[in-house]
Amino acid sequence: MLYLLAIFCAPLALLLIGKWFQAILNLGLYVAALVLVITIVFSHFGFVVWIVGVVHAVLVINNHRAERRTQAIIAASRKEP
Repeated sequence: MLYLLAIFCAPLALLLIGKWFQAILNLGLYVAALVLVITIVFSHFGFVVWIVGVVHAVLVINNHRAERRTQAIIAASRKEP
């Protein structure tokens, strides 16, 4: 579900997992993409910047989930005698 949200609104997806700095950075990418799309001359660059923002969000979400899995494995291994 977060990956789908990352495609449509990446800064919101990053806020939902608690990555505030990454969300602000991604919001900057989204604003830059919007400005470039509005200008007719650089509209293709706007699409590229939007894709970069989506890829950034997907990588951050993937890293967050991997970190949670690792912490769960560490916690489970410490419980056993």
